[in-house]
Formats: sequence, structure tokens, C-alpha cells
Amino acid sequence: MAVELILPRVDMDMSEGKIAHWYVKNGDTVTKGQVVFEIETDKATMEIDAAADGIVQGIDGVVGVTMPVGQIVGWILQPGEAVPASVAAPDAPQAVAEVSAPVAAVVGPEVSSAGKATLLRATPLARSLARERGIDLNKVSGSGPDGRVLAADLAGTKRPASQATTGALNLHWFSRHEGAPLVLLHGFGTSQGSWRLLADQLRDLPVLGIDLPNHGKSPRAETPNFAAVAQAVLDRLDNEGINEVHLLGHSMGGGTALALTGLLGSRLRSLTLLAPAGLGPEINGAFVDGILRANSEASLRPWLAQLFGDASRLSGSFVATALQELGNETKRAGLAAMAASLVPDGTQAESLRSRLEGLVMPVKLLWGRLDRVLPIQQAEGLPGNVALHTLPATGHLPQIEAAPLVAALVRQQLGASAFASSSLQAS
Repeated sequence: MAVELILPRVDMDMSEGKIAHWYVKNGDTVTKGQVVFEIETDKATMEIDAAADGIVQGIDGVVGVTMPVGQIVGWILQPGEAVPASVAAPDAPQAVAEVSAPVAAVVGPEVSSAGKATLLRATPLARSLARERGIDLNKVSGSGPDGRVLAADLAGTKRPASQATTGALNLHWFSRHEGAPLVLLHGFGTSQGSWRLLADQLRDLPVLGIDLPNHGKSPRAETPNFAAVAQAVLDRLDNEGINEVHLLGHSMGGGTALALTGLLGSRLRSLTLLAPAGLGPEINGAFVDGILRANSEASLRPWLAQLFGDASRLSGSFVATALQELGNETKRAGLAAMAASLVPDGTQAESLRSRLEGLVMPVKLLWGRLDRVLPIQQAEGLPGNVALHTLPATGHLPQIEAAPLVAALVRQQLGASAFASSSLQAS
């Protein structure tokens, strides 16, 4: 069954938008729920999922071009299928009247036994709910225009017991290649999507991101310490069948990476840390409290400005996306509980400095000299096996403010790991 990829409506005032980034290209095989592209509106950026397994075709790869809501931007096909030429795009207002974010931007035609294509009409929200609950939309009678399935048509339906959630963390492959992947672990209050700028520069490498507990698309979970967060990450890697890894962790994700060193052991090929948590008690507690309290872009913006060495680099879309990441009160409660455990009373509760001692894989530590969240002084006095890079004119977000340099240093890490591995084999 061919499935359309369309530009969805992600808020009620939206009439047009543009694709900011494609995560796939023509010929790529995708699975249901995998992020395929990212859209940008005046208010936010948002990832769009695939609602079916198949092969991507028919995309032009163009980004930054404004287009109307409902426009077809590509297809997900089954082996042997061709891009349909006769199936028209759905009427935009009807096709996207209901939404939730992130959404699956699809309206798919169902092919009958006679070979004639007819549209399986469903709103993006209905498709999202169906995917979540494991419901076959072909078996649902739609009450919308032309039989379109609405979210209300799924009221009372439940996920089959065999498909109950396992609480596994959300994982996204930015790029798939042979070899040990680079695993990206984000900071507090954001998600794996925050790595997109850096991941774009590493697309020739196997790179994946994980939403930590209580963040992004991952479920709420109790996180009394970094060991609990690290164990959840390890479980997800094991579930994905990943053995050896390179870790890149930022801030809270850096503390998680430090906690993972003991769990991974020889499976860890290299370790790169960006202003990591766990190297000292000091932290900008007011920043953590501020982003948790902020309920509007106006109140959130001053706190986010503290992330940058140059506050003028803070864009409106960054603020809008950050507010979206913080989510509703339920999600904020999960984040607040996590903060209360890891940084009670504005103090880092755990010291993970000892985890750096005796590591035999390449270890790099990158820190912005203008960091106003975690003081760069915490990088002092580390073991001699740690290569320290202090970055001028950079704040708490080296992966954004100095993405090319971070990408180059990560490549050095992977190269050093490969050299060390080959040397050991030769000996």
C-alpha cells in the first residue's frame, strides 16, 4: 500500500510551512514511527514520523521552501510499487483538521483487488492514535467527510495486550552505516532532536540519538540517580542489538555517559563529553528552576539566553521548540522530579569524576569558556588520560555554537579508537 507524505497542520493557525530538514532520501527503507523530516513554522520546529514501513520515494529533498498545508512531499512504497500518478492530494483543510505533535504526515491509498487506488482517509491525529494503540485504520468506519477517520472514531479503543508499552526509551537513527554507532545523549529539558545540527555534519557515520527518561518521546520514569538513567539507556541499546558504541554526552547526558562507562566496560569505544554534569557540585540552579517555571516564550527566552556565549544567536524558533519540549504540566512534573533527584537545591548531588580514572579508550572533554550553566572550572584537575578542549566565545551549547569543531573532534575520537583497536589486534 503506497502512503503519502504530506506537510501537516501542526497548529490551528497554520496554513503553510516549510521543510527544515530531511532525515531520509529516496530509496531509504523506513519503519513506522521513524522520523522522516522536520518542518518549521513561525512558532516551532517539529519532527514528522512515518506511519508505515516501506521505501521512501518521490521526495525532491528541497528544504526552506514555503508550501501549503496538505501538499504531498513524498511517498512510502512497498517493494515493486511505483509512485502513484493518478492519486490526487487530499483537500488540505480536511486532511489536516486534527493534529497532535509530533504527527505522522501521511494519507495513504489502499489498492483494491482490481488494482484501482482509493484513498484511505484519516486525519494525522487519528493516524497517530492508531499507531499508538496498534489499530488497523482499514477496519475503522470514518465519520468525517468522504468517510475520513477522525480521532473521535477511535474513542474507547485500546492498545492490544500484546502491544502494551514496555517503557523503552525512544531511539532515533540520524544515519545508519556499518560499525559501532555514535550515541548522542542530550541535556536536561530537551531531546535527541537537539543534536540535528551536529548530526548533519556526521551523516557518513552511524549516528543515533536517545531521548532520556522524562524527555522527548520517552516515557516518564523515576530517576533517583545517574545510574538509573544510564541503565535505561543500556537497556535500550541492548534492545536495539547494539554492542560496541561511541558515546557523546552533553550536560545531563554527559553525566549519563559517565555513569555508563562502568556498565558498558569494554563495549565503550570512545567517550566525548560536552560540559558534562557530575564533575563538581556547582550548577546554575536558577536556570533549571527558570526553565521549569516558564510557561510562555517571553518568560522562557531570558533563561535560554544563558545557554549561549552570544545571546544574539538565540532564535525565535529555538525558543518555541524549547517551550514545546517542556510540554504540559504532566511532563513538567516528570522533569521537576528528575531535577529534584539529580540537582536538589541547585546542587549536583553526585560526583562522577572517579569514572574517568583508568579508562583506556580515547576520552575528550569539551567546555565553552563562557558557560553560564556549568562552570568550566569543573574541568580542572582531571586525570591525565582526558584530553581537554576549552572553546572560546562558546557557552553551554558547543554542539550548536561550535558544531564544525565538535564534529572534527568527534571524528578524531573515532579515528583514535580505530587506531587503538588495530594496534591491539596487531600486538
